Amino acid sequence: MRIANPLYDSVFKFLMDDPECARTVIATITGLDIDKVEPRPTEMQAEVGSGLLVYRLDFCAHVKLADGGFQLVLIEIQKAKEAEDIMRFRRYLGQQYSNPANVVPGLPPDAVPQPLPVLAIYLLGHKLSGMPTVPAIKVARQQLDAITGKKLVGHSPFIECLSHDSFIIQVPNLHDAARNSLESLLKVFDQHRKDSPDGHTLIIDESQLPVEFRPVLRRLSRAGESEEMRQRMTIEDEYLDDLRRRERRTQRLEEERDKAQANTKKAQAETKTEIKARKKAEADKQKAEERERKAEADKQKAEAQARREKLISAESMRVDGMSDTLVHRYTGIDFAQLDAWIQSGRA
Repeated sequence: MRIANPLYDSVFKFLMDDPECARTVIATITGLDIDKVEPRPTEMQAEVGSGLLVYRLDFCAHVKLADGGFQLVLIEIQKAKEAEDIMRFRRYLGQQYSNPANVVPGLPPDAVPQPLPVLAIYLLGHKLSGMPTVPAIKVARQQLDAITGKKLVGHSPFIECLSHDSFIIQVPNLHDAARNSLESLLKVFDQHRKDSPDGHTLIIDESQLPVEFRPVLRRLSRAGESEEMRQRMTIEDEYLDDLRRRERRTQRLEEERDKAQANTKKAQAETKTEIKARKKAEADKQKAEERERKAEADKQKAEAQARREKLISAESMRVDGMSDTLVHRYTGIDFAQLDAWIQSGRA
């Protein structure tokens, strides 16, 4: 049997618009005994192309309890064909928790509102990093004694409404073998069963699915025969291709920006290095000039001291009666120089 690919938003919404199909899908994934499901008003996340609507789907499920009673549970289904930002899923859940309409209906006007428990289902067209390659993951709450670690048995609306279980379907991890009814149902999402290059349709062997899933198959078969549905899937493909192009362009621009920033930082670092080197060279030059000045001063001081010593020797030789000619020969000091020094006070 050829069916429309329910990983497309338009096909999945068409499937879940049928109350019995929605009940079957939700009950099989969660394992809850669900009497019926009611779709709730859902905010449109985007509208692109020729009226393509991208939805997250919300349902209010009537769950049968072991004591014969019923519990209303708010079920949110989020479906992502590509890897998505976790913050978007958190934002949607936050909207559910804060939505004042998500309360038990039919209470007296003066009664305290009772929020509906939340159950989340994620259908992912990609694998979760860091997790085993299993097709379905159940994230279940446990109530433990924080002192002893012992598991607690009981039911509290406070806990029930401030935390939630979730189910995660990793579509790429689906395989042919079906070990239970859930894996049998998930065959309709198995992307290994594509029979067309565009991936709009899958081939399913109807005999491999339990009888209770035949309405789901027929519903998806009707979608696969619809020209309008095929056009919507094509629009989704174009939209996703456009998103990928924009993401690649954004990534390229970010890489170019990062490269430019790195080059700027490198240039700034080189400029700082050049400035530092120039300052060091100037400082070295000043030190060298200072050494030269000091050397010159020391030289002049030494020359002055040597001349004074020669003048003292010349004066002593004259006092001893040596002629000016001999004094000049031995000291290099002539008569006029010696007299000028003496007259200056021997400075």
